[in-house]
Amino acid sequence: MGEIMADQLQPAKVFPPETSKDPSAFVTTDECYEAYNELRNCPVQHADAMGGFYWVTRYGDVASAVRDGKTFSSAVKGVLLPADPDAPRIFALEQEAPEHMAAKRLYMEAFSPKRLVALEPRLVTIANDLIDKFAAKGECDLIADFAHPFPVLGVCSAIGVKHVSIERIKTVSSEFGKSPERRQEVIMELGGLVLEELIRRRAAPSDDYLSKIANAELNGRKLNDDELARFMVGFFTAGHETTTSTLGSLLFHSLQRPDLIKRMLEDQAFLAAAIEEATRLNPPFHAFHRTTTTETEIGGMTVPQDATVRLCYASANRDPEVYERPDEFDPDREAKPHFGFGGGRHFCAGAPLARFEMAIAFRVLLLRLPDIRLSSDNMEYLYKDGVFATPVSLEAKFTPSH
Repeated sequence: MGEIMADQLQPAKVFPPETSKDPSAFVTTDECYEAYNELRNCPVQHADAMGGFYWVTRYGDVASAVRDGKTFSSAVKGVLLPADPDAPRIFALEQEAPEHMAAKRLYMEAFSPKRLVALEPRLVTIANDLIDKFAAKGECDLIADFAHPFPVLGVCSAIGVKHVSIERIKTVSSEFGKSPERRQEVIMELGGLVLEELIRRRAAPSDDYLSKIANAELNGRKLNDDELARFMVGFFTAGHETTTSTLGSLLFHSLQRPDLIKRMLEDQAFLAAAIEEATRLNPPFHAFHRTTTTETEIGGMTVPQDATVRLCYASANRDPEVYERPDEFDPDREAKPHFGFGGGRHFCAGAPLARFEMAIAFRVLLLRLPDIRLSSDNMEYLYKDGVFATPVSLEAKFTPSH
């Protein structure tokens, strides 16, 4: 017999099969979750849609990838599809070390425990002011009238924005993800909404966070106007869209369960568990994408270098290998990490603000309108660009008050 060579002892490469599943073609979130249930049967599959990518749908595989920024990079081609390698990168979200942490530290300063405690009275006032607008009517749309405007006003208060139209921020941020061909245009328009205010802070800084950003240095130099605009996008997408979606999920599921509401109002730990469960069940971002920097193995499959990998957070969050009855809302379930706010080094910097806002909004709403109830057992979602899932309507009724 001939000599056995070392490379003959290596296991054969197994390449992922092809699938026709196209996330940009999904219309409803129900359609998404049906597809994810099928895809998890073979958790890594290749699709030609949206420029070509590999689905990664099981919890364990997503968890491994988000921890390995060296192999699965957000910076090479960004995190959205179709990939645009030449587009400017969104700070932190589409960066890796060392640039990523420098930008993320700046974001996180806005959401420190000390700043959040100081922000609480303002958030309570915002919630009450919004409720005042519909309390006497006896009915409202909890998304349009409450869950949508509340986080926009909250994040503006958190960073010191005072002279920008809240309606304009809502309108432009809702466009993010709808039209891939306009993505960079929308990013610059969104960040540009506060650029004039930032420029004023450069000349006459105050003690607010916006002044800190206007005069901040990254990599030893101050940000130019273009970079400042892109930096602000993180606040108005993560800080706004994330909270609108998760607050909508929390209200939808909890208002169907009157037996839980009393516990949620009386027990802060239980309310926190309900917020995590609502975020797990209906995450605002169904997936973000990475680019492989080397040939690698995922879920027993070989994925080539420079491939786009779709880390499907929404699928991982309902993996039955990790969560019993994964499609049910159960705040009493055993606490386990989820990907509702992403994971690894790219865990959402705005998560502390989102959680804080949801707890305040829920408490104020239920204390003001204790008999509020849903008019329907469905919540309409807008599913955008194969990534963003945003609730658009949630009708409710209650005893009118003043």
